[in-house]
Amino acid sequence: MQIFQIISPDGYIAELHEQKEPNDILGARFCFPFVSDYIRGAIQEKKPYIFSGRSGNAQIGIKTDLADDGGTPVIEGSDIFVEARLQNLNLLLGNALDLFKKGDEIGRLVVMDPELRISDVRHYLHKRLFVGKKTGKGYYEGFDICQETDPATGHTCDYIAMELEPYQYCFEPHAMTTSSINAVIKKGRSALHSIRSRMSFDIDNTWLKPGDLFVGAIKISLGDIYGIIDVQTDPQGAQIAHLPARVLDPFRTFRDRQVELFHFGTEPVALKHIRVKIRFYRAKNPLTVPLEKTKVKDGYRLSDLLTNAEIANLFSVMDDGSLGLILNKANFIPIPKALDPFGQAQLEIIRNAILESTYRKNTPLVPERGNGKFKNTLDKLSVLGGVNSRVFIGRAFPDLAVVDALKTSGLRTFLIQMNNPSFADDYVKKMIRLTHSDHSGCEFLRYDSDTDKLYSFYHGCFMEPDDKERFDRVRYWFAFYGSHTNEADNRLTIDLISRLALQLGYEMGIVHGGGPGLMKEANDLARQHNIMSVGIAIDLEGEHQAPLTTCDGLIKYNEGLRLARQDHLQKLSNLPVVNTGGYGSAEELAITITSMKLHENALAPIILLDPDNLWEHAQKQTWKIAAKKYGPAFAPRLIQSCSTAEEAVKILLAFIGNPDQWYQAHKIPKENVDRARVKSARIRQQALGQTKVETFDMPNFRLTQ
Repeated sequence: MQIFQIISPDGYIAELHEQKEPNDILGARFCFPFVSDYIRGAIQEKKPYIFSGRSGNAQIGIKTDLADDGGTPVIEGSDIFVEARLQNLNLLLGNALDLFKKGDEIGRLVVMDPELRISDVRHYLHKRLFVGKKTGKGYYEGFDICQETDPATGHTCDYIAMELEPYQYCFEPHAMTTSSINAVIKKGRSALHSIRSRMSFDIDNTWLKPGDLFVGAIKISLGDIYGIIDVQTDPQGAQIAHLPARVLDPFRTFRDRQVELFHFGTEPVALKHIRVKIRFYRAKNPLTVPLEKTKVKDGYRLSDLLTNAEIANLFSVMDDGSLGLILNKANFIPIPKALDPFGQAQLEIIRNAILESTYRKNTPLVPERGNGKFKNTLDKLSVLGGVNSRVFIGRAFPDLAVVDALKTSGLRTFLIQMNNPSFADDYVKKMIRLTHSDHSGCEFLRYDSDTDKLYSFYHGCFMEPDDKERFDRVRYWFAFYGSHTNEADNRLTIDLISRLALQLGYEMGIVHGGGPGLMKEANDLARQHNIMSVGIAIDLEGEHQAPLTTCDGLIKYNEGLRLARQDHLQKLSNLPVVNTGGYGSAEELAITITSMKLHENALAPIILLDPDNLWEHAQKQTWKIAAKKYGPAFAPRLIQSCSTAEEAVKILLAFIGNPDQWYQAHKIPKENVDRARVKSARIRQQALGQTKVETFDMPNFRLTQ
């Protein structure tokens, strides 16, 4: 059986009627263009349908419904016309209805086809439908599965009744100007953040009074099915209605979904008793990737939906003279490049392009250039989730002011075609903040045409999206320092990595400078053992140190940012190993000791692979510093000189197997250990966005058995 799309394209105001309704009601004729044969046929067959209002308008209190005397929708060719009205239920909006003009998008027609209704919700629960709050493995609460008789078929069907989450969106009266309200009407939800604030409340002791508008949330995620919210909430008879934004889209509904309730009754109702009722319908699934629980809950992203060839295809529609392109579902909006791309005029051009991208075209404009496969690509992109549904596409990473301008508009995904780019320190820090902060959720993607690979920025470096899981499994990040010259003997380090990989497996990862010599040899060996390898490189081509491009994760700093690059190495790693090396290795050794002295790294053995006693005087110097009390006494006790890989492995596995026992045996004070554990975890959370950091606060029982 073919599963049809039950939602029409967005409708718009075709004609505004003269004022015959009360002042808070506006009559209008709405056009839904290019509606599918299925929807037109369903309406002619008098199948149930609703007129669902635009989400942004409903969330400010604009009620959209069919006119009492509207009659049957009029079908003209591929267009459908309906008579409907807008009603202002929010006293703070003032004369908001005067702001609506011809052409404004207002909502969609939704066919609630009884043949497509899902009768057994339990069959989909936690496979394609995730509702409520998780309380344990496989256990959720905050909803009830109820049954009713479908009036069209007479069959018994399930629906769910969901309780509200304990927070709401409160309007800021002083922010609700004519301009800000008009922005919501024109742009939709992306402009709502400027007029309201999210606030927690005590759901057990809060009441919804007659005439009140409440904007709250329920917890729900959808896979390839539709959810339709019932206009009437429970309890029955309370006359609390859900405003017309009632469609829960497949894939784009995830985590917390906002709901808009208005109390038409006469008696206050406790919010803890209110339940939002939802029915479910099957949908056409345009995905070529399998459904995954985490993807459904967190929202499908660009990298989930497109092949690398399709990613490359997106760049073929860009003009060489443009700054970039905004992709918003079926809209491709170019951003012209100003004469001064760093001036205020460029920001104004960006704002104009952003505004244009929010207007959905009645007919999707598929670019003529390229290989003619854009239609299939757009079908896949139609399920991009939530804040990830709008994408900036460019051939260079934009200036930070441009990033801010795009992010403020609600755009969160940046797709750039650059091979082996380098970055300023503040740009890397900015990407980390935007990628890993809960309120932002940005994604920076880089397509490399030389390797035909797509890389995603994650905890400070670019890696293929599938490698994020491998990155998160690593507990022990070994930093390998040594010479890039051919004169250095790296066999000892290679032997050490091979021995450790056999013992630690996927729990081991290596961090290095992303260059030639020892760095390349360590990276190549890591790939042989399938352990994660991250290169923190720097633009040093003039010094004959071209960066590697085969690392699992890679970030390259601009020339002159040697210390910023070293700081990044220190913060990502937790087990340093220093091989025979030169001046740079001596600097790295000193920085490593200082980082532990300052408790910025969790205290751990500092392994010196030193078969020819190159570091003997450096080690003696640390003891002299401690003896004169120029530095803490514990610092030289961390330094462990090894002449063989076997000796180094023995020290490292003893430490990892039981860290507290190793600290005690080497007279490392507990107060310093505890301080370093807390401080290093806090620094890594702030610097790299890592919430799970190995601080050696528990034994590795697999190694101690």
